[in-house]
Amino acid sequence: MNLQDFIRTALTDIVVGVAEASSSANGHGASIGSMKLYGWTKENKILTDEGGHPVATVEFDIALTEANSKDTKGGIGVYLGAVGLGSQGASHGEASVHSRIKFSVPIVLPAAKRG
Repeated sequence: MNLQDFIRTALTDIVVGVAEASSSANGHGASIGSMKLYGWTKENKILTDEGGHPVATVEFDIALTEANSKDTKGGIGVYLGAVGLGSQGASHGEASVHSRIKFSVPIVLPAAKRG
């Protein structure tokens, strides 16, 4: 999996997961997701979008590994824990370079529906 696909999939899964959890919670009288907050947003340091919706931050800390070997093509993959989601080869004489990138993405989550 390349980095673009990983980020797109992660953010989409978060939005869909929050929307589904919100729908489920609504049936139990609870609410999940961004909803209208009342109070002093500046004093509480709550960031809102132009419509007044709270902005959450999704933080990524990604380890990238580039592997080159005699028998396989080199490539960069995104690795999550012990599971590799990228181009891997089971060859000998492999050299790899590890890098980390950290960044955050602001996101407005689906609004909780009041029932």
